[in-house]
This record gives sequence, C-alpha cells and structure tokens, in this order.
Amino acid sequence: MKSARKLAAFAALFFSIFSILSVPAFSQASGETIKARAVFVGDIMAHAEQLKAARYEASWDFKPQFRRVKPLIWKALAVGNLETVFAGDAYEFGGYPVFNTPDELASALDDLGMDIVTIANNHILDLGYDAAKRTADVLDRAGIFWTGLSAQEDPDEPLVVEYAGLRWAFVNFSCGSDNKASPAPGDLRLNLISEEAVVSALKRASSYEPDVTVAYLHWGLEYQYSPAQSQRKIAALCVQNGADIVVGSHPHVLQPLEITSNDKGYAAIAYSLGNFISSIRSASCERSVVLAVEIEKNERERARISRVSIAPTWVSAREANGRQIIEVVYAGTGGSFNHNALPETELATARRAGKQILEFLGASGQADKYGFYTLWDAVSPDKTPHPAREAPE
Repeated sequence: MKSARKLAAFAALFFSIFSILSVPAFSQASGETIKARAVFVGDIMAHAEQLKAARYEASWDFKPQFRRVKPLIWKALAVGNLETVFAGDAYEFGGYPVFNTPDELASALDDLGMDIVTIANNHILDLGYDAAKRTADVLDRAGIFWTGLSAQEDPDEPLVVEYAGLRWAFVNFSCGSDNKASPAPGDLRLNLISEEAVVSALKRASSYEPDVTVAYLHWGLEYQYSPAQSQRKIAALCVQNGADIVVGSHPHVLQPLEITSNDKGYAAIAYSLGNFISSIRSASCERSVVLAVEIEKNERERARISRVSIAPTWVSAREANGRQIIEVVYAGTGGSFNHNALPETELATARRAGKQILEFLGASGQADKYGFYTLWDAVSPDKTPHPAREAPE
C-alpha cells in the first residue's frame, strides 16, 4: 500500500519521519476487530549480473526480476533491506564491492509493492554520504519510505507510519559500514548498533504510542546458519524494550525464526531472512523467505500477533535467447503463481529448495491460498517452530 500524505518533515532534510500510509481498500466497522498484515523480505542486492540482466539497449528494467513473486507482497505493508545505493550516473554502475544501481530499481520495487526499505547497512555509504542522500531522494520520488539514516541533532529517530488502522514504528540499525573513510557531514549520520542506541530508539518509538514496533537490524556473521550470541543479546534487548517484531539482515543466508513472549503476548524474531535477490551463486545464498506477520486488535485489547508464516523463495539465474535472466521464484507449492516459461528444471530446483527451507525453519502443514506456511499462530501458542534440519540446503 502506497503513501497517501506526509505529516511532518524531518528537520531541513529530504524525508519525513512521521508519515501515513494509505489504508487498505476494505473498511473496518466500529467495534470490529482490526486485522493487518506486514511482510518482510530479505536483502535486496544488486550485483553486476543483475545489472546485466536489467539492461535493455539504452534503458534499464528491473521489474522482470520480481514479476513472479508479486502475489506475495499484495495486501500487506511490505518492508525489506535495500543493500545498494542510487548514486546516479556520475559514478559507474556496478555491484560488489562498491554498489551503485540505476534509479530504475526503485521503480521496480515500487511496482512490486514495497512500502518501506531499511538502509542502515554496510553498503549504504559505499560512495559516501552524498550518494546516501541521493538514494533517499530517489526512494522519496518512488513513494517508498525508508529508515536507517538520521539527522545529527535528532539521532536514531524512528519511522512511524499508519497502516490498516494501526500505528507502526520502525527502528533500524547497522553493525557498521564498509566505507570507513567516509566522513559524516554535519547534518547526517548512519544509525549504528549499540545497546544504548537501540534502547534509546525504542523508547522514542514508544512515545508515539504505536500498536506495533519493529526493530530491523543489520547484524551477525555472513554465511552462518546460526545467530551469533551478539544477535541473540540485542534481539532479547529489543523485545524487553517493546519490539513486537525483530528482523535481521546481513548474513546472506537464512537463520532460524523464534517466537518469544513479551508484555503484549508474543514477539517474533527472524535473525536473518537471507537474500531476497542477489547474484551470489551458492545454494544457501539463493534461498530466502517472505515473512508474514498478522496483527489483530480490538477495542478491549492491545494489538497482538495472531499468526507468523513464511513463503519460501529461490533466485533463478540462467541464459535464454542470448540474455541473462535473473528472477525471484516462489519455491512452495501453494497459491497461484506465474511459472510461465520457467524451465521445468528450474521449477524442480526451486521446489526442492523450498522443501529444505521449510524443514530448516520448522514450518508445518500446507500452504494457505497466498502461498504461506504457518510457523506459529495464537490458536496454538505453545506450538513453536521445530526445525528438521541444521542448514537450509
């Protein structure tokens, strides 16, 4: 769902810190239980191979890379980690280790249905703070909200939005930056993880009286299937200080999802969602999930998590008719998805990957009509995920 209007400007910079997103098409009757749904995707990378696949003579088009999984994003507040920059053609476009992606990727994410991206990560400063500012400006023009950079005089300010009758607060931090030489200008800073900063930001978030608080953290060790002790410590701190949902990025592979208790009932922790899209060609780096968290609120109770589910995805990379093709593919067996022209071998690989993903994360049962598998629901709160394998491959 896209933004309807902005309520307050962020100092003299270029984005709003308190914004409102348009409510969904359905209406809520007075006294009726409010139901809302948010979906979270993993790292949105832009390696050189993806740029090659998006090049069409003199133009760029990244939309085909996401076309097969658009149904996973519909009818939800959609959030993901953007791990590149939009520095413009004054710099060379390229992938790792210094990312710079054409602005058309922002248009593709808008077309996909992304509402919010987090940009506190180790690549947002690849080309310095001016490029980071331009990235934010490109996202603003695309109608995508973002968080992860702050004004020096107002550090770690949360992003607060209203969606589906609920108020959502987001805090976003990174473990660091690959560009250690990039000096911070007087007006801007990257949100960096520390216990003090996280607690302070969550306290500020609580002052807005949100129904749902989300902590999105770029952390951990790359290519590790288990969260580091530092991740567990910060995740527990987030929940203790009001976070209902904790989502991690940076390891580039899936890590476990956990359900724990908080003062509202239950909180969901996803230590790493892996790569939503990238060109890292290893089995574990091609596998991810779209995480869905459903929220309910009535007049007598605070908002609470009612269901946590996942939809497995896989990145297909191949050549056809002389062109490089890279696209995200639904890897489950439910829902209604476009597999037209996808080679049978690719679909078989996707479904084999999906089965292993579900076993690794401990999902059970059949997929719902949208293609999501239940990890936990409030009907059986004691039934938590029980992984059946130690690695997602």
